[in-house]
Amino acid sequence: MKPGKTITLILLLFVPVLASSCGGEQERDNTDSSTSTGGSVDIGLQKFAVSIMGDDVGYMELNVQELGTDSLLITQSISWNMILMGNQRDIEMNMTAVTDRTYNLGHMELLMSDGSAEISINAVRRDSLLITVIGTAGRTIENSTVVPDNYLPILADLACASMEWEVGQERTFQSFDPASGMILSATALCVDFENVSLLGDTVNATKLEISQMGTRNSVWVYRGQIVREYEAGLGMDMTRVPPDQSGDVVATRDLYEVFAVSSTPISNPRRTGTRLFLLEGDIDWTNFQLDIPSVQAASGCTVTVSTGIPDIRLPYPPAIPEELVVYALPEAMIQSDDSVIVEKAMNLTDGCEDSWEAARRISSFVDGAVENSPTISLPSAVDVMENLRGDCNEHTILTVALARAAGLPARICAGIVYLDGSFGYHAWPIIWVGEWVEMDPTFGQYAADATHIILAIGDLESQYVVNSAIGRLSVRELETP
Repeated sequence: MKPGKTITLILLLFVPVLASSCGGEQERDNTDSSTSTGGSVDIGLQKFAVSIMGDDVGYMELNVQELGTDSLLITQSISWNMILMGNQRDIEMNMTAVTDRTYNLGHMELLMSDGSAEISINAVRRDSLLITVIGTAGRTIENSTVVPDNYLPILADLACASMEWEVGQERTFQSFDPASGMILSATALCVDFENVSLLGDTVNATKLEISQMGTRNSVWVYRGQIVREYEAGLGMDMTRVPPDQSGDVVATRDLYEVFAVSSTPISNPRRTGTRLFLLEGDIDWTNFQLDIPSVQAASGCTVTVSTGIPDIRLPYPPAIPEELVVYALPEAMIQSDDSVIVEKAMNLTDGCEDSWEAARRISSFVDGAVENSPTISLPSAVDVMENLRGDCNEHTILTVALARAAGLPARICAGIVYLDGSFGYHAWPIIWVGEWVEMDPTFGQYAADATHIILAIGDLESQYVVNSAIGRLSVRELETP
């Protein structure tokens, strides 16, 4: 089974166009050559053609309509075709939101599907709280998040397009991640004003750099409209097209191959033990979590990976140290308290003498039960438990949920692994059995091999940083001392 870090990819593509605020500095009333003329709401349909590394994948539509005198109805639809590890997938996302005339979020509904699974997300503002309800596999998960500022626009790009800008001006963002229900930070910087084409006309557009969740997008806006958006690492380009442009779009390039990480040749890649790697590329490594005690050590961008069978194997169930209890608790998409998952975990670990045996039984079940199927969606443990299919993300999230349900602290690792001459983006679990041990049920490995390089560990928020490495990272193996 090839690795496939599709959760990082799909969040990178979808989330940056979801709720974010361009708060910060007050608007300035200037009209010189270094100042844009903004402050407008553009009513109507904006349609974009979307490509990745020059390969057309589909369309995105954004429609803004007046809803009474003081509200707006905003709809966004995405229809893309992608190839993942030889499998063609049709990706659909539809979002409907009601805001005031400044795009301040009132409530939103979102539905995402890749043809094999659906996830719905509803969010509503209640005073200073943002209540998010995620629906998956017939179950719902509710989160509540305090909104630090009263202003939380539904779309970063659209909010910025309606504002006035000066060259060098920077604004702070609030960014809402609907998958985790968290409010994240971001920034927008006015880089320049450029003459660009907008549906056949030449306009003097404001060029912004919007940085959030480990990505940096170049965005051109003009009088309430988004003209173009480009992310260099992915090579994702969204350009305006006439609203009536249509036609089926069929991708031709496999995303696994497009985003493969170049590497020096690695012999016997499936062995455990210790390996030394140099991570290279125009990447800010200070944002990454490369030093993971007992499994990975880092000195700058040089990492030492150590994997293998654990030396310490506590009796099962183990006494969990207080600082690790948090990693045995349920999370929004790791529903380790779900009755079906709890029952399966108890059945799998019944009669285990030590925690390592319990972890092996769980990993073996996931390896054998979950059909390897490349998926583009937000992974949910209950959804995987019901459908029993998915890629590395689904294998990992179910393993982590079952381990936690069985009383074993567990976390998600996001990073890269070597296969077929290059590294690919991947996810795998790390489980505490008396010490932390990396496992890989996608590869059928009780102890993950030593080409598993961790770039981030933890929840979805922690994993976003991996986005900034896509399209920029290369790896060189060094001789161990």
